[in-house]
Amino acid sequence: MNAPWIHQNFIEAIKNIKAKKSITGGTKVNESDGFTGALPYYFLVSKNDKEVKKIIRTVANSNINEVYGLARLKIINLASQGAQNPVKKFVKMNEKNRYFKDVIINIKKIYRLKKQNHISLVRKLGKACSDPGNFLSATHSIISSNNYKSSIIKTIKAGGCNASRCNYIGAYFAALKGFKNIPSRWIKKTIPAKNILKFI
Repeated sequence: MNAPWIHQNFIEAIKNIKAKKSITGGTKVNESDGFTGALPYYFLVSKNDKEVKKIIRTVANSNINEVYGLARLKIINLASQGAQNPVKKFVKMNEKNRYFKDVIINIKKIYRLKKQNHISLVRKLGKACSDPGNFLSATHSIISSNNYKSSIIKTIKAGGCNASRCNYIGAYFAALKGFKNIPSRWIKKTIPAKNILKFI
């Protein structure tokens, strides 16, 4: 499939699959595609870190992709378990975990910037799909919003690769507050909404 919008990780992954490489993920960029690919696996198949890391690297093969992708998944999991403040709980649980050292430092930085205007902050952190900026911008939207709708709207308004940030934000708020937190008007405007709702 030829298209200018295909992410670099997918272009590389397809090339690596054709070359029969054991780890197929792209290495040229730190886009958040590995997280997106691993999200259904994590919640429908296995939460085993070793397996999930392999899934992330199937699409995006770098340490940054792996660490930030796994952090997102663990924060969403805490939300699904009913944690009072999943992001803060993740920090508390992993404060001494060297694997997540950079993630923890960056989340603390975002908490210090919590009251800053989201759109202005995203311009500073980076609007692209690459981590850590993508993770930081999305996390700022999460901690400075009360619900799915307000977080998604401010993320869209901030521009850039808001679709990748919304993947994380949407999964987070749906896990935290349930699918009823998603505006029903939005659901009705999507073509396959009726089919999706049959499974919820």
